[in-house]
Amino acid sequence: MKALENIGIIWDFDGVLVFTPHEEAWKRAAEHYGAQGFDHDFYVKYVSGKPRYEGANNILELLGIYRKFGATTEEQKKKLLHEFADFKNRLVNEMFERGEYGVNHGAIRFLIESRNAGIRHVLASASKNATKLAERITVRVGTREVPLASLFDINVSGKAPMKKEVFRLALEELKSRFPNTTAVIVVEDAPAGVKAAKELGLLTLGYEREAELDTDLKFKDFEELCLEDILALTASKGVSE
Repeated sequence: MKALENIGIIWDFDGVLVFTPHEEAWKRAAEHYGAQGFDHDFYVKYVSGKPRYEGANNILELLGIYRKFGATTEEQKKKLLHEFADFKNRLVNEMFERGEYGVNHGAIRFLIESRNAGIRHVLASASKNATKLAERITVRVGTREVPLASLFDINVSGKAPMKKEVFRLALEELKSRFPNTTAVIVVEDAPAGVKAAKELGLLTLGYEREAELDTDLKFKDFEELCLEDILALTASKGVSE
């Protein structure tokens, strides 16, 4: 399908390609600092898909940790914020080392199928940990085991602290390296990521594993997704030429 060669897909990492223990790490960090009320709904609404310090600040502010530690000035809050975020980061890296993550094999199969059909792929996570984990995880392509990171034409993960800026970098790299790109689609599972993609005018695929998403196309399992869906989406928006 010739038109597929003009399409680029920008991938979020956590919760889409790999199920990482970020939520559990944030929960443990919050509990370590004496917070109450960190549950899955809180994580989805105030932490998931947001830059590290924004998510950490939401936890400290909304769950009363700033107040608990007597952090009232901006300087005191900044110090506690960095300590808390660094503590969480150490926790999650220890969990990575223990192999506490899962690979979304359905997403990987679709990635490989669409790559073979000519679609270009960009890994674009705001997390600086994404590249390290993507290089560590191996997936089967034909008869070979290759690093997950090698399946992407471009990787801009961790190159900007905000999701919107990471997506902007991904878009710029795609247009620069593959000038024939006429349609760019973001795959996301978090409302914050979808919002960032839409603000850049990008098409969106919503992986509704948990949260409901306002996207151009939505699905609950990658087995539901096929290349014809991608072509139909770009054609409906008039960008498949």
